[in-house]
Amino acid sequence: MRVVKKARDKYVPWRNDDFGGDFVFEDVVEALTLYKELYGNFDDIEETEFVVPEPVEESLRLSPFELAAMNSDSPDEFDDIDGPWDEDQDDDALANKFSVVASSDWPEHLGGMTLGRLVRRMRDGDLEVKHLPERKAKLDAIGFDWGDPKRFIDVPFDKCMCALYAYYMIRGDTAILKEFVMPGEQPWPKVLEGFELGAAVVRIRELQNFLEAYHPVKMTLLKMFDFIFFPELALPLDPDADKASWEHDYAEHFGHPLYNFFQTPPLGLPEKIMAMGPDENGSWYNYEYIKEFYGDGPGQLYNVADVMRDMGFPILAEEHEDKYGQSAWRKICLLKDQLDSAGMTEEEYKKEWDRGIEEISKEMIAEFDDWKEDTETINLMDYYEDGEMDEDTYYNLISSMQSAQDSSAYDRPLMSSPSIDVVEEPVAEFSLSDDDQ
Repeated sequence: MRVVKKARDKYVPWRNDDFGGDFVFEDVVEALTLYKELYGNFDDIEETEFVVPEPVEESLRLSPFELAAMNSDSPDEFDDIDGPWDEDQDDDALANKFSVVASSDWPEHLGGMTLGRLVRRMRDGDLEVKHLPERKAKLDAIGFDWGDPKRFIDVPFDKCMCALYAYYMIRGDTAILKEFVMPGEQPWPKVLEGFELGAAVVRIRELQNFLEAYHPVKMTLLKMFDFIFFPELALPLDPDADKASWEHDYAEHFGHPLYNFFQTPPLGLPEKIMAMGPDENGSWYNYEYIKEFYGDGPGQLYNVADVMRDMGFPILAEEHEDKYGQSAWRKICLLKDQLDSAGMTEEEYKKEWDRGIEEISKEMIAEFDDWKEDTETINLMDYYEDGEMDEDTYYNLISSMQSAQDSSAYDRPLMSSPSIDVVEEPVAEFSLSDDDQ
């Protein structure tokens, strides 16, 4: 006989932060504690949408074997029974497939709790858990993983939505003043009495960019109440980041300067940009889309960061260099600035200059050699996969290329000096003196 889930009597207060069914916060703490004992961590609890299994003492339905045993006309072999299984499955596989396995690891009063979804809601800030120090302390004590802090909303969103709904139904709008606190008299819901809805609304408006980036569904819910945002009040995604420079404002309103190089957009570029969409910061710029049109390659003296710097966009140039590296020309300029401010003698200056130039040259050569090796390997792979080259030839060529690469590229001159044969020929002597006439 199946055990009834509500076997333990408990007082369930009417709370706004609903944990599903008749569960309360203490039940959630108990379930999370047991989950960690069984699985060791909380890594997969949200992704798998873990549900506490219901305790079962006996099968809730008969298996095919039991049905056959009850049938007086049952065949001797189970192969003759029509069912949703493969003919090559053995009896053990069928028993595992059609039998209900009882769970004895979980107490009966926790059965059916959607623990995975509750964890997600607590990590996102939907439920009023991390917002309350005493609740947060209980989960910290069991080593609960709060997830990515960037996704957490520091106002209890579900509670705020209930208060917004009540305000909207009573007043007909969401033009809520900062000082508004939920009253306790009719027709206001008693359970939300004292909730500082005005302060919560101000905070939600400040989190506009955050909600758009990480919680688009919540933005849709807010729009259902005609919730009003004020973009000038919205904080940046990273509150500690420096204020956007005029260069970023230019890129936001007029487009990135590298995009503006094109009088006519390359074929397929607009469709690619629209398909991929903006990044997490709302920028539509992606150098990978246009890299092939600028011809940046290994061993080159300049790159597009130098072009942007010459155009008057030093901050955008530095951001490009942070991701793709500095050009050889930029390294030379920085080397010169460093040596000019070092107060060296002329001899020391020349020595350090030659050493720095040699290192930059070696880096350029190594970069070009790596690119050349990768390119040749890819081309050889194409020949091999197309069947135009047998396996022995392919691996022999790869080995030869590796042997050539092992020889130091730094010993080779940047340009080979051609040999010239010098032939000496006699030249007739002449003089302008009168004696020779």
